[in-house]
Amino acid sequence: MRVIFLICFLFSFNGFALPVQDLTKYGEGQMSVMFWDLYKAELFGQTPSYQADATPIALKITYLRDIDKEDLIEATLDQWVHIGYENEAIPNWATQLEQIWPDIEEGSQLTIRVHPDGSSAFYDATRKIGSMTDPQFGKAFLAIWLSEKTSEPKLRAQLIGEKKCSEC
Repeated sequence: MRVIFLICFLFSFNGFALPVQDLTKYGEGQMSVMFWDLYKAELFGQTPSYQADATPIALKITYLRDIDKEDLIEATLDQWVHIGYENEAIPNWATQLEQIWPDIEEGSQLTIRVHPDGSSAFYDATRKIGSMTDPQFGKAFLAIWLSEKTSEPKLRAQLIGEKKCSEC
């Protein structure tokens, strides 16, 4: 009996790779503004290479500096404006994100996984922290990085595997 308990205990820690463990990494890149490194991003999916509408898909962000959640939400809203994304649900999404996202500390991780049914789940480095059921949210959120209109086309190219970091 103790052996079974020990095995379950050990696997409970390894089990947290859940948001991306069954996915293939397409690419990764780093977001920097001037001389500040903001975050490292990694994109994962189930197909052998990036396909725009394929799910499941996950974006993992490891933050390299502290960011208040209000600033993170504001940056998200600003990026939707930049790419020309409009949706009447955006104010509701922002309210939900206020409930889900923590203040970010250097070294924090946030991962979003968009499921085939369109729902999305957010994870920190240790657990699921919240969900978004609106099937339009996940695509809209990922469009910040993956849209051809993104403010960071080099990072997009790295994430989808078109360009390696050494080519930047």
